[in-house]
Amino acid sequence: MSNDYEISAPKPCALVESLRSVGYSLPTAVADILDNSVTARARSIWIDFHWAGQDSTITILDDGIGMSEETLAAAMRPGSANPLDDRRAEDLGRFGLGLKTASFSQCRRLTVWSRAEGRPLAGRCWDLDYVARHDEWRLLKAAPPLGNPAFEQLSSLTSGTLVMWDHLDRVVDASPVGSAEAHERFMKLIVEVRGHLGMIFHRYLEGLGKRRSAPLRIYINGRSRQHLIEPWNPFVVPGGPASKESPLETMTVGGHRIRVQGFVLPHKERLDADQYAAAGGPRDWVAQQGFYIYRNDRIIVPGDWLRLGRGRPWAKEEHYKLARLSIDIPNATDQEWGLDIKKSTARPPAAVRNRLTDLAESVRKDARQLFAHRGEYGPRAAAPSVIVEHPWTVQTRSDRKVYLINREHPVLAQTVARLGPLADHLKPLLRLIEETVPVERIWLETAESPEEHAVPYEGYDEKTILGDLRLARDHLARSLGKADSVRMYLLALEPFRRYPDLVERVLQEE
Repeated sequence: MSNDYEISAPKPCALVESLRSVGYSLPTAVADILDNSVTARARSIWIDFHWAGQDSTITILDDGIGMSEETLAAAMRPGSANPLDDRRAEDLGRFGLGLKTASFSQCRRLTVWSRAEGRPLAGRCWDLDYVARHDEWRLLKAAPPLGNPAFEQLSSLTSGTLVMWDHLDRVVDASPVGSAEAHERFMKLIVEVRGHLGMIFHRYLEGLGKRRSAPLRIYINGRSRQHLIEPWNPFVVPGGPASKESPLETMTVGGHRIRVQGFVLPHKERLDADQYAAAGGPRDWVAQQGFYIYRNDRIIVPGDWLRLGRGRPWAKEEHYKLARLSIDIPNATDQEWGLDIKKSTARPPAAVRNRLTDLAESVRKDARQLFAHRGEYGPRAAAPSVIVEHPWTVQTRSDRKVYLINREHPVLAQTVARLGPLADHLKPLLRLIEETVPVERIWLETAESPEEHAVPYEGYDEKTILGDLRLARDHLARSLGKADSVRMYLLALEPFRRYPDLVERVLQEE
């Protein structure tokens, strides 16, 4: 024993229980396990959720390069890699803790079997109850499980690795196997995992991951094509119009290049119901806005404003939900970005914060404009010398914004003209409507359920729309005279621009 120091090893049972509280969800824990499979150059990954009440299990099998017995024993050691060590460019790991912390966060027993090509099958097991009883880091040698389909599949592979979680105390409760409610909760977790993995690994699933010659295949609860996890690309609406892209920009962090690009997605009104639902992603539109940080083509931050902003950090708001930006970073910059153990949060380095803020401000501005204009970029078409009017205007009264009905809108102007001497009786009614606009309620309901708001005239029959169009046509005909000008204005006028066929019909009536 040295007089200068003493060994102060942590108590195994205490440290293990602490490692269980790192903060993984089930989807992020499964994704962390898949990082090892991707790094091991797996072509296919099979995930199986088996419901059996408290005896439920989750297995993750890959056909990667596998591990020898010596390598497996080292990989099962907590802190098996130094985060400061240089790693292969395609390595998705960092701390040498992911396999253990992700697994312990969900289960009390982790078993791994692996085989490298030309080497015998090896197995190791961490049983947290066994560790607690002996209070020693006793890594068990795992015997082959009898009748396990995933293990039998591993045995037939030239190389690969099987991770098995059981004693899933953080996933299932004490409900009996026959509990329909508990079974339903378990099945919902599968849906969450499917959506999360489709987003996190979408580049690999699409065959876009670096150093991959073919798309990665991830199966969940089956081996057929219908069990494949589909990719979810945050910046593309399958079958829909293209997103507006900003120029790709390159920056330098720690001597390494990062790439940044902004996207403004199409407005809801340019998408059908299926496209809109799909583009919302696993967490829906508002939650999916912001920066997507890719580390070696794997998403580590799936939509966040990274505490950027002028004056105060930006929040996720309804009118910026179309704004998304991608940042590609190499694993050599992990320290500069403050990557955490779960590889799920990152902090922009000071050297690029201002530029990232500038780029995001531009994308947010475009997204807000598109949101406000319901799917159209830029100004409305207008004839020379006359302004196209909108039904509502925003003005300032005593330094406060107020929303007023536009008296110059053709429909209202024509109605006032028809009323003649009775027009003064309309003013108190308009004022009552203006002073009682439920701004807070509209804002809250739009934020909570934007898909429930109807577009203008939705639900009305053609007769009603045609009647209002005629009012606007008659007013514009008196003020503009020329038929071409009337047509141009009606096709650009809110809200009739949504119904060009009806506009043409009304014009042909003259």
